[in-house]
Amino acid sequence: MNKVVTWLIAAMAIVNITWLIVAQKTWSEITFRSLQYVAMILIMQLPRMLMRRFSVEVPWLLSALIVLFCFSSLVLGDGLDLYGRIPWWDKLLHAESGVLLSMIALWLIHVIMAEKDKYIYFNKYFLCLFLVLFSLGLGACWEIIEYTYDDLMDTNSQQFMASTTGSIITADDVPLCGHDALRDSMQDLILDLLGALLVAIYGFFRHNKLVERYKQLSRKMK
Repeated sequence: MNKVVTWLIAAMAIVNITWLIVAQKTWSEITFRSLQYVAMILIMQLPRMLMRRFSVEVPWLLSALIVLFCFSSLVLGDGLDLYGRIPWWDKLLHAESGVLLSMIALWLIHVIMAEKDKYIYFNKYFLCLFLVLFSLGLGACWEIIEYTYDDLMDTNSQQFMASTTGSIITADDVPLCGHDALRDSMQDLILDLLGALLVAIYGFFRHNKLVERYKQLSRKMK
């Protein structure tokens, strides 16, 4: 599945970038799309790279969530223009990213727990706090990246335009004003928080079983 989606995104990238060049689109739009495709392909290959480089097992559910996120963002969101057709599509992906980032944090803790030479015990309250802060921290970093890119490339990643929900804007588009201009970024962070809370609740109730599991695994690896 991972390979199929990767090749699909790569093929779509070639077709889309070629069309943008032929249609003589602005360099900011071409750069924006190119960076999107490269970033998503690298993200999809990350689990395989980690398994090869560090010999760690990446759960199939985490890999599936990464593939689903990339597919939903580029193939469905950009390729089929669901960002423009469905107003809540971007919000759905931000909620999914909150879950995904928290799952990554939970997986990282499990990897630490299973190290050969030591066993690190995480209090379940601290675990939940870590998951939420990890997701919110990376979500805030993403908003900073979007803000910076919008400022440099004159795009609409943070949805501050009233006349369009697309990432590419024109001179005729009308920006939002005042409190409304903040809505997209704040809603994105709130959705990151809600997604993280779902994973934190899961981690809270599964904590004791996970601790016992990794205690046994640590003993076997010594």
